Amino acid sequence: MDRCEFTDLDQSMCAHCRPPAEPEPEPPKPVSAGRWFHAVYPGTCADCRGPFTPDTPIRMQIPAGWIADCCDTPTW
Repeated sequence: MDRCEFTDLDQSMCAHCRPPAEPEPEPPKPVSAGRWFHAVYPGTCADCRGPFTPDTPIRMQIPAGWIADCCDTPTW
């Protein structure tokens, strides 16, 4: 068995000689969405950047912003 030239440990036991560990993937961030209601003012969909007009069904999606019915299906 080969030994580390710096620590004199077996290479399989030496943190210096072992390859770096694979980083754990970040878990997806939870998406919180509010209830649907009709827009009072015109605005822009936070998902597709498409415009929406007053009376369009929208809801708040944190942290994105206002999501219109163009990108999600209203559930009344």
